[in-house]
Amino acid sequence: MAEEKKLTGFPSIDKPWLKYYSEEAINAPLPECTIYEYLYENNKDYPSDIAINYLGRKISYKELFENIDKTAAAFLKAGVKEKEIVTVALPSIPEALYCVYALNKIGAVANMIHPLAGKEETLFYFNEVQSRIAVIFDGAYAAIADDIGNSSVEKVIVASPSDSLPVALRVAYKLKVKAPFLDGKVFQSWKAFIREGKGTPVKAVKKNCRELAIISHTGGTTGEPKGVMCSDRSVNALIYQLVCNFEYKRQGTCLAVLPPFVNYGLIDGMLAMLWIGFTVALIPKYEPLKFGEYVKKYHPCAISSIPAYWEALLKIEDIKSVDMSCLKHIYYGGEAMSANTEKAVNELLLSCGAQGKLRKGVGSTEMMAAATQTYDDCNEGGSVGVPLVWINCKIVEPGTVEELSYHKEGEICFSGPTLMQGYFNKPRETGEVVKTHLDGLKWLHTGDIGYINENGVVFVTGRIKRIIMTKGKDDQVTKLFPDRIEKVVNAHPAVRLCCVIGVPDEQRINYAKAVVELNEGYTPSDAMIAEIKDFCQEKLPEYQIPEVIEFTDTLPRTERGKVNYRVLEEKAK
Repeated sequence: MAEEKKLTGFPSIDKPWLKYYSEEAINAPLPECTIYEYLYENNKDYPSDIAINYLGRKISYKELFENIDKTAAAFLKAGVKEKEIVTVALPSIPEALYCVYALNKIGAVANMIHPLAGKEETLFYFNEVQSRIAVIFDGAYAAIADDIGNSSVEKVIVASPSDSLPVALRVAYKLKVKAPFLDGKVFQSWKAFIREGKGTPVKAVKKNCRELAIISHTGGTTGEPKGVMCSDRSVNALIYQLVCNFEYKRQGTCLAVLPPFVNYGLIDGMLAMLWIGFTVALIPKYEPLKFGEYVKKYHPCAISSIPAYWEALLKIEDIKSVDMSCLKHIYYGGEAMSANTEKAVNELLLSCGAQGKLRKGVGSTEMMAAATQTYDDCNEGGSVGVPLVWINCKIVEPGTVEELSYHKEGEICFSGPTLMQGYFNKPRETGEVVKTHLDGLKWLHTGDIGYINENGVVFVTGRIKRIIMTKGKDDQVTKLFPDRIEKVVNAHPAVRLCCVIGVPDEQRINYAKAVVELNEGYTPSDAMIAEIKDFCQEKLPEYQIPEVIEFTDTLPRTERGKVNYRVLEEKAK
């Protein structure tokens, strides 16, 4: 581990967290290659190792590379050029990974979006990046089929979760889910798409690894959609940092419970695990209450998840009978977990034989995903761990770039090779969160409030931004942005003002509740609730529509006159 130095009083200069890392990790060269090359070079000599376990269908690294090439050939046959942006709207199925790696290999860009974002939002994402080609899954076909002409997209490839299933499950899926009729012109099946590419030569493009590779989406601090531009170098830098303190042997299994359209799910749960030669068990529709079944079936040693999924373990009746001795690398992120719940989950894991306890971190899509991580020797109560080995961290006086000393509370800022290139076509919004400080470095202002202690351990004490984790009807985890929902509800002529909060729910993690003040002349009623929901349905994706609408004479206010959403949240709990 690195030698400790005398402190100056400023964390970004002292970097006391480096004592938790080896000199080898600190001085390792940054990966200067593409995402595809990084994967290939680390796994090309292990063709028979299993890369993906998709509901029992095992795909070797040899097959993975072959399928990536088939997908790349099909994209080339369809005319995809270097730097072209192809939108990918898929759940956790092998085809999602084939698309990411194939597009990267030929120098194109994968624009990752929620597979069930709804018509309006999906078309917005298509048009925002001017995608000519999109890959969607069959469950989203009906939502956009009639309106695809209102977008930039000329060709839509429709993949089915059944395409890579074992035969028995594939037959069962097709009996249950009717395949959409595809015209073969604008809409084409995945299998037809792959067939068309047969015989097209594929060659890995030599590109600058600092160029755009993936676009992931975040609502940021306002809830407005923003495309986060991720370079090959940034993604690979995160992959290395996630595993440099990670004791592992090839062919462990990672249970991928989070979807690929968020960086935490894609990079932490899939790309990093494939890079180290793990088997990624893809779960397209994760059900937390079936955790015991997943452990028995896949014997995972690694899981990156969210608090709600770990909390669900405490509600499973026979969970204590499950042998969890396979579990070693156990993570959560995305939002906070109470100390009591974390203790209870850790006690359960220990009683079931797990080799490790919960580790956590904090980060953002703008930093690719994680920016901090806990280790056994720095997992202090209430903390989110220490910055990753190549990440710098400082606390600044909110609204300034003035760095504060240890234990001083302020806004948390990060800098390092995983920092995004910026928001796609949004330079003003980029400038609001990425600022050049007096040290000449670019820093991300996270919107989180916290402090750093003398050991370099980071504590988050509050949030400037409001984000609610939820699950849609498709069981995919996503984020609700209250500001965005409020903007729509407030546009209804009957609404004077509303405040949207998240209400804890066992099935959906949280659901959106809109507390509404009506304008004079309007009366609270079931009919008014239905009218507001119908209004929202026209302008918001399904998972953003308030589950509950409650009327109030007056919304609670802070001393400064702002709506006090925290009072409503506490009341809801």
